Amino acid sequence: MRTAIMALCVGAALASGCASEVKRVPVEVTTSVPEAGRRFVTTVPVEARPESGYSRTIRADTEFVVVGRIAQGLVLKPTQTVLTLEGAHMHEAYAVHRDGTWVGFYLPVERAYSALPLPVPMPLQERK
Repeated sequence: MRTAIMALCVGAALASGCASEVKRVPVEVTTSVPEAGRRFVTTVPVEARPESGYSRTIRADTEFVVVGRIAQGLVLKPTQTVLTLEGAHMHEAYAVHRDGTWVGFYLPVERAYSALPLPVPMPLQERK
């Protein structure tokens, strides 16, 4: 009996230390938008804290290309780096930008959107 209780306690402790699954909803990207192909760069470093707790930072002067639009905003793919969203698993991610703000992540493999609990200002400058 004592061994069973110890096993349960160890199992519970290990389970509580695991990262949670990234919350996401399926979305469709519209690629035929006037902004498609336009390039932008961040003008300042931007840090966001997704619900998973693993913060993500986009450095100043990071270049993005617009790959489409979802209901939540423009989908921006980084051109010279990889953006990831971490939870129980690592996900390739693109930034979702609306009205000067980083509002969430588009996960291209999953074709899904994951919102930031607290959107953060993300000033962009168009690169010609």
